[in-house]
Order: sequence, then C-alpha cells, then structure tokens
Amino acid sequence: MEVSHFVKHYSAQNTQQQQQHLLVRYNHRYNICIPWQVEVFTLSTGASRSPYGNLPRKPIQFGYRQAVNGFYYWLATDTSTIDGELESYNMIISFDITSEEFREIDLPDNLVYNRSMCNLSISNIRESLVVLECDENEGVYVVWIVEDSVPESFTKLFTIDVPGATVLRVLEFRKRGEPVIEIEEAHNDPFDDSSSLVVYEPNSKHVSNLDFSGTGSFYVNAYKETLLLLDQPDFTVFDKGKRYIAKKRSL
Repeated sequence: MEVSHFVKHYSAQNTQQQQQHLLVRYNHRYNICIPWQVEVFTLSTGASRSPYGNLPRKPIQFGYRQAVNGFYYWLATDTSTIDGELESYNMIISFDITSEEFREIDLPDNLVYNRSMCNLSISNIRESLVVLECDENEGVYVVWIVEDSVPESFTKLFTIDVPGATVLRVLEFRKRGEPVIEIEEAHNDPFDDSSSLVVYEPNSKHVSNLDFSGTGSFYVNAYKETLLLLDQPDFTVFDKGKRYIAKKRSL
C-alpha cells in the first residue's frame, strides 16, 4: 500500500509580516524502491513548492523520523546494485529547516551493514539526536548519541539492560533523559505474552514501574504544543493553492 508521511514544523522566520510554516512530504511503498516526492508547504501562500536546496538520491528509502533543534532526521537505507548484486547500507538523512538542504550522515561502522533497519530507530534526548540499536539475541538496546550536535560523531551513551526481562521497545525519553521502555518479564507460562511499561534509570540501572501492563501494543509520545494555523479560522483547507473553509460535520 502506498503511504504518505507529513512532517510539520514551524519555521524560525516568524515575523509580524509573514509566518512561514513548512510541510515536507514523501511517498514510498514498503520494500519497493519507487520515486518519492518532497514538497514544502508555505502557509502564507497556501501552496506547495519544491525545496530550495538539494534532494536526496533516488535509491534512498526513508524510515523512522525525528525532529531535533531545527533539523529533521530520517533513518534511511541506500539500496544500490553493485557488480550485479543488490546491496543495502544504513544511513541518516538530515533536512535543515532553514536552508532546506538535505544531507547524508554516516552511522557508526557496526550499524551500517550489520544491522537491519528493522533493528534501528532514532529519537531525541534533550535536543540531541540518538540512534537506538536493538540486540535481539541479548534482549537489550544500545543508545548512541550525536556528540555536540556534530553529525557523524556518534558515542555509545548507555545500554538498556533489565535483568530477568527482555527489552521489547524504547518508546520515548523523559525530560532528564530516562527512557520509557516496554519489557517482557521472564516466566514459565508459554501463553503469557503480556508486557509492561517502565522507566529505566541509566546511572543506577533501576527500573520504575508505570503500572501499565497487558497484551498488544503501547504507544508513548512526548507532549509538544500542537501545530495550529495561528491566523487561520478553524476548518481551513488548502487545495492546489486555494483556501476555503470546510463545513463542520454534525454529530
């Protein structure tokens, strides 16, 4: 199924005369490399356009995304045919909100080829980009951080290891940097697939239970102010450069 991802961000270029808001869109089919499209939407004009800067190379497939301090980052895979064989390697694609420039960022060597992108994700710790590496064999996660906001300067920050349990996912980070994780405790019941949400303290390696448990999937997101159309009335719709008010549906 073809899907579209929309990235919404407020530009720093906020003045009384013009408030510019950017929307980046790209299309792809999972597991199939097809041409994608990147657009920038400016609220003041109500129209989309191509970015002013460069675009990523076409073989690149986008994955997880994260906003950090004026940049947007995607975990990505570059799939190319070399000597008749299909080869893939992992990387990060960055997008500068101000200059609208895309850039390729190299990952640590052990994450480029040795890890499937299914075992990698990216997140944000105190406005620093981090890469999360899942070690399925050990049931732990390794957290890599970009030092001093310098791309390609990755340092292993800590390993999330909970004795007697398997770390299933890292869902979010709190303000002080502690990860909120989903774990599955070791037990003898093969039919019990319940999991729990806990907070992991990297220094003490202590785990605090959040009293959320059960089967299925958990989703956690950091609270941020909602993207609002500041000077637009409710139900404003933009379509091909035209702006109109949609009718409110009655319940």
